[in-house]
Amino acid sequence: MTAASSLPYVAGMATMPSRADTAPRAIASILAQVERLWLFLDRFDVTPAYAEHERIHVLRTTEVGDIRANGKLAGLARETTHCTFFSVDDDVEYPADYCDTLESQLANYGGRAAVGVHAAILSSPVTSYVRDMTVMHRRASLDDATEVDLLGTDSAAFRTSTLHVDVREWEHVNLVDLSFALAARRASVPLVAIPRTKGWVNPLAERQDDSIWLGVRRDDTKQTALAQELVALPRPRLTPLLPAAS
Repeated sequence: MTAASSLPYVAGMATMPSRADTAPRAIASILAQVERLWLFLDRFDVTPAYAEHERIHVLRTTEVGDIRANGKLAGLARETTHCTFFSVDDDVEYPADYCDTLESQLANYGGRAAVGVHAAILSSPVTSYVRDMTVMHRRASLDDATEVDLLGTDSAAFRTSTLHVDVREWEHVNLVDLSFALAARRASVPLVAIPRTKGWVNPLAERQDDSIWLGVRRDDTKQTALAQELVALPRPRLTPLLPAAS
């Protein structure tokens, strides 16, 4: 559950009662790879059976507030030592080499970047978040590592020694990807979509009735304003480490 960096692997996920069909599979796929999973239970009356595990640390609304999807990153404030943190979702199944692969990609940049699978590049200027975004879908293949403006927090990783995120300080809820991208850019941390084969990460469900993305497609006013703020900031310089001599 650690790689060459020797840092512990820690994951964070938010889930809600309507995801009971997918959450157990998503949790099982990532829990096998990490030392602990911070699981935010959004609007649960009782703790579901699939959340009862010695390596699952449950967070509730009564403890951290009504922070909705932001809760996937709420565990960061509870970490007292540095780790490699994996932000994951309750409707995605992760391959067995997921954490090691993302950590190896982080190592390519000396840990001085955040990496992920689902990603997007924004046009400049941004007039519409939905229309002015080129998406690299998590299901799609990607031949080369690509610097991006946004990483989907369903499939992102970073070292906490490089990027510190405290969702209690965020102005918005359910704008996780944009808020994360702004935090990274303000800290001069580049975002990188990693190379992978098609279908390496497996969505268990998409476009559910309670999907945040469906709401964005109906009205992207808030997202557009944050995207405009993001592209107005200078993009951090991405510096890969030189390959080791053979």
